[in-house]
Amino acid sequence: MRLFAQAPLALSVMLAAPALAEEQLACTILGCEKVNIEISDFAGANNFSVQEVWSVVNDILGVSGLAPNFQVVETQEVGNAAAVIIEEQRYLAFNPVWMRTYRDRPDSKWQLYAVMAHEVGHHLQGHTITAGGSRPPTELEADEYAGFTLAALGASLDETQALWKSFGETGSATHPPRRQRLEAVQRGWERRRGAAVPATPVAQQPAPVIKMQTRAPAMAGESCRHLNLTLGAARVCASSTLGSQGRNSYALSNMFDGDVATAWVEGVSGTGEGQQITVSFDRPTTIRRLNIVTGYAKSQDIFLKNARVRALHLRASNQNEGAITLMDNPSVQQFDTSGLGGLDWISLTIRSTYPGTKYTDTAISELILE
Repeated sequence: MRLFAQAPLALSVMLAAPALAEEQLACTILGCEKVNIEISDFAGANNFSVQEVWSVVNDILGVSGLAPNFQVVETQEVGNAAAVIIEEQRYLAFNPVWMRTYRDRPDSKWQLYAVMAHEVGHHLQGHTITAGGSRPPTELEADEYAGFTLAALGASLDETQALWKSFGETGSATHPPRRQRLEAVQRGWERRRGAAVPATPVAQQPAPVIKMQTRAPAMAGESCRHLNLTLGAARVCASSTLGSQGRNSYALSNMFDGDVATAWVEGVSGTGEGQQITVSFDRPTTIRRLNIVTGYAKSQDIFLKNARVRALHLRASNQNEGAITLMDNPSVQQFDTSGLGGLDWISLTIRSTYPGTKYTDTAISELILE
């Protein structure tokens, strides 16, 4: 298999076979990860504000008759939203970039309410006060609470289940498979609509049978996020990430936010040769095109000051591998990867870089898999 750029450059590549809080465990509706969340407010003009999130949360609490026992904080450390404990206080953390999609897509209102109701359910049912993060039984309890809540707010069963229908079929060690989650959501929805559905604690049900998807080989010091990508849900990891500086975050999720004004930046000394990004899909996936914006493309000045990726080595779970060479400009560079089918994971390793005029940090602004 060969990779080709849709530009004069052709890739002739043989594919062979404020202070930070202490680290927290954040469990979103899709998975768990260790994060460092800033308590300070850094909301941008185009982001969902904390007050707007509270308006959604208050709608959810209004039909439950319960008072909030948590605070709301925004952060780019989580992929969407998560119920977390920070310095012994309960927080509902949300990603303003992810939440912004619901301002741009009003038809997805019920998916927004579903995510927030699920996370609120974790707090109200006491899941976050126990150690160990998510477990399939507690996830199903939060799903059932979300189904009950959305029914009370007027959503149809179809609208209520829309979010869960977009998930991968298989589960994980922390989250149950899609079928069981849809059943839990329906159970909650039917209970609110008056159906004779027993409110049996989910934790007493038989443990789910989980088919684990193969993940990319783990890297020393890696940090990971569970994100909703163009091709579906995936676990994305980086072998290192530069820490936040003031209001600027260099989280790996920046590569998938559709905004070239943000970037992932590697976090080791030098220009990052050998640093790696992996994407592990929740279900077998075919990648037909790979689009990359190398460097920190926020402006031409910032682009030139920081190092940029010149060459990457791609490996895939189907034993294909090869090199990708990038031109030194901040435009989107597209590569044909039609031979990458039925994948569990891919990895991209930085092989060489273009030097920055001021900094040695190497950045990637966007990575789009299609």
